Amino acid sequence: MPSPFAHLAAGYIVYRLSSDRICSRSMSEHSWILPRLLIVTLGLSILPDMDSIFGILFGDFGRFHNNGTHSLVIGLVVAVTFASIVRWRFKFSFASWLIIALISYAMHVIMDFFTLGRGVMLFWPFSWERYLSPVPLFYGLHWSDGIISIRHFWTLITEMGFLIIVFVILQFLPKIRNILLQ
Repeated sequence: MPSPFAHLAAGYIVYRLSSDRICSRSMSEHSWILPRLLIVTLGLSILPDMDSIFGILFGDFGRFHNNGTHSLVIGLVVAVTFASIVRWRFKFSFASWLIIALISYAMHVIMDFFTLGRGVMLFWPFSWERYLSPVPLFYGLHWSDGIISIRHFWTLITEMGFLIIVFVILQFLPKIRNILLQ
C-alpha cells in the first residue's frame, strides 16, 4: 500500500479539482465549505486504511488491513451515505457530493491496486478475490519489516516523485483549464 502521504495527496487532488465547482455556487452563503471540503476529501481518501487500527490493536496487521474496506462496493456505500447526509443536513447537491466522496474513496482503492503486494478486494462483499495490477506504480509500505526499513525508504522516494508530479500538475492546472476552455 502507498503511504498515507500519497493517499492524502490524492485527496488533495480531488479537493483542488472540485473546490471551484462546489464553492462557485454557494461561497457567499456558506463560506465555511472550502475548509470542510478539504477535510472531507482528505478524510475519505484515507478512510479505507481505518481497518489497520484493528490490525494494530490485535497484533495481526495482515488479517485486518486491506480487506473489505478496500472495495469499490464499500466505497459506493460510503459515498451514497455521505452524500445523503450532506443533502439532508445542508440541502446541497446529492450528485456533486456523491461524486466527490466516491472519487476520494476510490482513489485510495485504485492506488492500492497499483501497488506491489497482495492486491485489493475490489468487489467485496460480492467477491473475495484479490486484484492486483500487472504494472505496479507504487512500491508500497511493507509493515512486516517493522517501522524502520530500507524498503520504506524506497517507498518514500517513489512517492516523493508522485507528490512532485501532483504539485506540478496542480500548479499548471489553472493554465491548462484556461487553455481547454478557450
